[in-house]
Amino acid sequence: MRKQASFYINGQMTHASADECQMMLADFLRYKKSLTGTKVVCAEGDCGACTLLKRSPLSDATYTPINSCIASVAQMDGSSLITVEGLTRDTGPHPAQDAMMKCHGSQCGFCTPGFVMAIAGDIEEKIKNNKDAAVNLQQAKNALTGNLCRCTGYQPIIDAFLSIDLKKITPLDKTYYSKTIDANLKKICKSPLTVTNDQFSFYAPTNLKDAKQYLKKYKHIKIIAGTTDLGVLHNKQKQRIQHAMSLHLISDLYKIKKTASVISVGAQVNLSTLRKYILKSIPQFASFLDIFASPQIKNMATLVGNIANASPIADTPPFLLVANAKIEVIGAKGKRLIPIEDFYISYKKTKLAKDEIITHVHFEIPNKKDLLGIYKVSQRKDLDISAVNLAIRA
Repeated sequence: MRKQASFYINGQMTHASADECQMMLADFLRYKKSLTGTKVVCAEGDCGACTLLKRSPLSDATYTPINSCIASVAQMDGSSLITVEGLTRDTGPHPAQDAMMKCHGSQCGFCTPGFVMAIAGDIEEKIKNNKDAAVNLQQAKNALTGNLCRCTGYQPIIDAFLSIDLKKITPLDKTYYSKTIDANLKKICKSPLTVTNDQFSFYAPTNLKDAKQYLKKYKHIKIIAGTTDLGVLHNKQKQRIQHAMSLHLISDLYKIKKTASVISVGAQVNLSTLRKYILKSIPQFASFLDIFASPQIKNMATLVGNIANASPIADTPPFLLVANAKIEVIGAKGKRLIPIEDFYISYKKTKLAKDEIITHVHFEIPNKKDLLGIYKVSQRKDLDISAVNLAIRA
């Protein structure tokens, strides 16, 4: 059992104590590591100024952008992080930094690190999948959905992104994700973590059996995944994340399985991964997820978390209702399946018992002859909560 969270920052191994584990990641970087390039503006995951890159051997094929203002330090356990300070190497500025300078993509500069990291993260994904691909205008705009600027009017930032030649870029993996780092992180992820002090406790088991036993003993704890909602409550409403169990070390929960008619999604599968998986089989749902939230949010938020949060403005339940979804849970009495139409009791209340954990959600793949429509009405198209969600399957 490990007593400290362990992860890499810009290629250097870092260990976080219990006092540090309860901090939000952005604050930890700024006040404990003096990495002040990461900015905090909204503290809600809306503006993107706190963006950095994260990679985990359990979930990520490459470095992806996340909001560090609403992610706890403890959640970074077993991962590798890159901040804006880490982009510049011996050869000079990263192409994203260089392009922003040449295209005058910065004025006051407060949002600039976040934009640079969002661009760098999108580049990593593109060169991982297709090194010869060029970024088009719509892709550039999509990648920057989660970043706000009050000075430039965005055009010079978009011009900077479009000016980058992906063929000339060396992946960040070459610098910050060696075989040694990968092996060390995999070793970390095989060992459970528990960190405690007088005001904070955090437990991360490596299997569901241990998770179930812990929850039976401590029924008051919060089960956390991406904390994209809980992180906001922690920052804004002072509902501190004090006693939590994370499932981030349970490798089986990162899997998506597909039969002829059903897709099964594990509790740790984030929405970006889900979107890519269903792009061909359920394109309507994949398109709907495009406007769920920013890339940074989707890289952390999970489908199971969106269900368990039991919010009336949750975006995914309408589709899951018409897809006849079933929620798989385990507890002291074993495993059971709950149809999603029976899962919700009232506002923020579900049929989940205090000693139960949601492990998977199973939903039907609509037949090719079915008509499927999924709609969202909100004040802004991107990065906004819903006023009305509608899913229709005929």
